[in-house]
Amino acid sequence: MLELIYIAIAVLAILLIASTWLIARKNIFEDQIRSKSVEVVWCTLQAEHETDISKAIKLFNKAEQLKGEIATLMDNSPHAAHYKLAEPTGFDSDKIKELSLGELQRYYDKQNNISDIYEKMYKGKN
Repeated sequence: MLELIYIAIAVLAILLIASTWLIARKNIFEDQIRSKSVEVVWCTLQAEHETDISKAIKLFNKAEQLKGEIATLMDNSPHAAHYKLAEPTGFDSDKIKELSLGELQRYYDKQNNISDIYEKMYKGKN
């Protein structure tokens, strides 16, 4: 009976830690969006009052870049909306579903010459 109480306390503690962690992640995400939004407003206001045209253009470009980052964080990005997963070529979907993870990785390694890329990247570093 005492063991059951200990197990229940442990489960509740794990749930408390998990919920605290998830809430903290959400708040960090909201703070990041809020700080980027403030920076966008600041850059836009500075650009409107700037007398030097090159500095104003740089500030406007920075504001537009930050707007894109905010849209990406909020999943409203027009740049990310048009991407789709490419269907693999050379196999029909049934054969791919039957492959194990290692076989699938080997297939993509051969298809994309991954070993050559790693060889070039780490040449002379070992």
